[in-house]
Amino acid sequence: LHRGLDSTLNVVWNELKYDIEVVKEFQPLPPVLCNKGKMGQVFVNLLMNSRQAMFETQSGKITLRTYVQDERVFMEFADNGPGIKKELLGKVMDPFFTTKEVGKGTGLGLSIVHRIILDHEGHIQIQSEEGYGTKITIDLPMAPMKTEGD
Repeated sequence: LHRGLDSTLNVVWNELKYDIEVVKEFQPLPPVLCNKGKMGQVFVNLLMNSRQAMFETQSGKITLRTYVQDERVFMEFADNGPGIKKELLGKVMDPFFTTKEVGKGTGLGLSIVHRIILDHEGHIQIQSEEGYGTKITIDLPMAPMKTEGD
């Protein structure tokens, strides 16, 4: 997962490098069974959503955090953008729902992310407070440990 996050950061770096600080707080992670390409799609969508949310600001910060808890691997994507209005939080993963102006988004990004995470037996949680930013937390199951004879 760390290699995938680093690789995705390289891909989107031109969109971030001038006015977005990226902070990585990575803890060692066990293996996770996942589709590398699909997880890359998740990472691109989440990073670009954060970037687009902070487009009007002169500077912003995205914090990527990974850790393990209760046999699950967690990844957090937090930004200090404008946040999401409380009444819209329950809709942001609905297909075709967007908070962007007409012509600026399809409303499919978080819907696709949600589907990919569910397909990987994971969970996604969005916390946001208007004026203070958004944090998206994803958790995935650890890969089963091989035992002798496997």
